[in-house]
Amino acid sequence: MDEEDRRYNNSSDEDEDPNSNLPPKVAELAEASVPTSLKGVRACMRCGIIKTLDQFLEYGCENCPFLDMAGNHERCNLCTTAFFEGQVAVMDPSESWTVSWFDV
Repeated sequence: MDEEDRRYNNSSDEDEDPNSNLPPKVAELAEASVPTSLKGVRACMRCGIIKTLDQFLEYGCENCPFLDMAGNHERCNLCTTAFFEGQVAVMDPSESWTVSWFDV
């Protein structure tokens, strides 16, 4: 059994955090909230992250914490928009051609 097989099939490490083998930035992004619905989503006008209005109210914007959207309905309306085109999802920024193409 090679190292990769052991990493995915090792049942003795069940208590281990699944994000412990990820690079720090990827692990941080893995904790980000994703839209719970595709209806009524909004985009942050600074960074473009897409979430529902309720998620912006509850968590704010993970990329722009200085906008102080969490818990502030007026700030959420000022700093987000329902008018945007397209979506991009990235699983692993270190190996993604999309990241380099869009210069994210």
